[in-house]
Amino acid sequence: MKKDYPFFLISGNPVPAVLRPWVRNCHGESFDKAAVSAFLPEWLEQQPVGRCWLIDGSQPGQWQPCVAALREAGWLDVLPWAMWLPSGCDLEQVQALAWEQGASDVLQAETADAFAQRVEALLARLRSPHWQTARLQQMRMEHQAMRTSLDNIPSPIFIKNAAGVYIECNQAFVDYLGLSRDQIIGKTVYDVAPLELAQIYAAADEKLLSAGERQIYDARVQWSDGSRRDVTFYKAVFHDAKGKPLGQAGAIFDITEKKSLESDLRALAETDALTGLLNRRSFIDQAQRRLPDLRSQQAPVTVMLFDLDQFKQINDQWGHAAGDAVLREVSQRIGQHLRPGDLLARIGGDEFAILLHGAQEGCVVAKRLPGLVAAKPVRTEHGQIRCTISLGAVVIFPTQHTVDELLHLADRALYQAKNQGRNQGMVNQFL
Repeated sequence: MKKDYPFFLISGNPVPAVLRPWVRNCHGESFDKAAVSAFLPEWLEQQPVGRCWLIDGSQPGQWQPCVAALREAGWLDVLPWAMWLPSGCDLEQVQALAWEQGASDVLQAETADAFAQRVEALLARLRSPHWQTARLQQMRMEHQAMRTSLDNIPSPIFIKNAAGVYIECNQAFVDYLGLSRDQIIGKTVYDVAPLELAQIYAAADEKLLSAGERQIYDARVQWSDGSRRDVTFYKAVFHDAKGKPLGQAGAIFDITEKKSLESDLRALAETDALTGLLNRRSFIDQAQRRLPDLRSQQAPVTVMLFDLDQFKQINDQWGHAAGDAVLREVSQRIGQHLRPGDLLARIGGDEFAILLHGAQEGCVVAKRLPGLVAAKPVRTEHGQIRCTISLGAVVIFPTQHTVDELLHLADRALYQAKNQGRNQGMVNQFL
């Protein structure tokens, strides 16, 4: 018959003779969850009532991390803990700290008989129904305090078992789903979320439980009011004393406003505030990303520059508000005659740039755009304003050219268009 050892000693020292009748194993002072787990299954197969972790308190800087590690692993929810304190240690000082950490007792070496009596008294207390009832009441009180704390947190928090069934949640999670607590507890994601979202959540849960660690990811969820929001999930698996996954606990942080702000800031950084087009920096960045593919495909590219003829006179005669209206209208007209993949940007005051793929298409567009602008005046609140543009284009294989070099070639063509009377497009081909 196997001997029933009620204590699991965690110590960096050899097992003292006075403890040997009661100690299951001695573990090193540097707490290692994996190492302790290797010895637990056999020990925990028997009735755990009356059993206890026993921690060597002789080294002040070592026993407290052990208690913290046991608590983090969830093992103090299964078994209580007591402290072993060799003779010569300051019992009064250490004992006070141990009580604060929830120790059931502090055992110090005395005579063998006296020590045996002290141990037997501790074991009797642990096995007593009254002690177990008191411990259960304490756990209930702690659970209620935890529930109150969780309900005060504005972010949704949930707990599921290994089968994906909700076993606990806070009030924010109830509000997020728009269901009662009774409609959530005992259910799965397939009962509380739309099918397409439930399938995503279930797949993430399965992956998390398989890995057995933590999971952080962004997702889109549906709030109780029907709105879809951007959130970040923080989830972690919790285990039993033998290391078997029991389930997961998770929190949901709403990052919709953060995402929206990031999008707005990105738009401000990449677009022109007046016209909504790309700004100069964004145009150059996107054009640079396209050039390698065009070179590998040996495909020609057309780069254009155009500006409004005598735009200063428009501002002087009609005012800057009217000038802004002209810029917006011209950019909209030009944009309507470009393909979705073409780049159009405002790169200066009244100067615009275009990049499109193809030679023939580029020549056609370059010749057409000045006429489209000149054909119809711009309506403003001050009256109709007639305006024209001058355009320069270069059609070329961008073998070793940079975007700045292509813009420089287009600028030379634009200069030619202005010298020849404005209101026209000049195309230079290098094919």
